[in-house]
Amino acid sequence: MPHHAKGTSGWTKITTYQAVWDPKIDLGKFYFTFFNGKREETPYMTSANFARVIDILRNETPVYGNSSTGSVTTQGESVGEEES
Repeated sequence: MPHHAKGTSGWTKITTYQAVWDPKIDLGKFYFTFFNGKREETPYMTSANFARVIDILRNETPVYGNSSTGSVTTQGESVGEEES
C-alpha cells in the first residue's frame, strides 16, 4: 500500500492521531502520527473544520494528511468495498 496519496506530494499516510480542543480559545488542532512514526502538529482550526477533519479520521481508511495545513484526504475504495 502506498504511503503517499496518489498523485500528490506532502500527503502522508496517517496511522494514529491525537485531537486537542481548547475551550479557552474555542479552537482545536491535531497531532498526526504518520506511517514512519513521525508526529506532527497541525495549525489550530475552527470548530466546523475540526469536526470535518475528525469525521474523516474516524470514518475513512486509509487517510492521508498534510500537517502544515491540517488537511486530510482519502483514496478511492474498490467497487463493492463497504464501510466497517
